[in-house]
Amino acid sequence: MTYEVVWNEKVKGDLAPLNKDDIRRIIEAVKERLVQDPIGLGKPLKGEFKGFYRFRVGVYRVIYAVDHAERRLIVLHVKHRKDAYR
Repeated sequence: MTYEVVWNEKVKGDLAPLNKDDIRRIIEAVKERLVQDPIGLGKPLKGEFKGFYRFRVGVYRVIYAVDHAERRLIVLHVKHRKDAYR
């Protein structure tokens, strides 16, 4: 059973500077793969980011939360790996 994807408003700004191929690859990975098993495919974050997960798409990281009760995957940020945890 899949999860519904909810994109945070900030994600649009995160994706804007990326090239079209990277944007397409990130969106497809979330909509086709991550929605199937957000806990199994992602890695839980630690410290101040506890409760959130990350999913790797090339050099980019999709930072997200999971609402199990509503079966929603909330995408919070998409960042290059060097900037993802700042």
